[in-house]
Amino acid sequence: MSKTSSKTVTYSGGTDGVVIHFSSGHVVEFPQGVPVEVCAEDAKSLADNPDFRPAVKATTNPQPQEG
Repeated sequence: MSKTSSKTVTYSGGTDGVVIHFSSGHVVEFPQGVPVEVCAEDAKSLADNPDFRPAVKATTNPQPQEG
């Protein structure tokens, strides 16, 4: 049994969102600008599509407050 990693991608195309039926059998909705987690196989199929990009990971390093 192999472990499948997931990737988070963001749709930035010209419509409010898209629904994609992947060859993996997954059906995923991508609202524009909203990070969506997909399996590595589905992310690979989106890699060359300019309307999809890896989601920016949020940083969790709080800035110290000066007082």
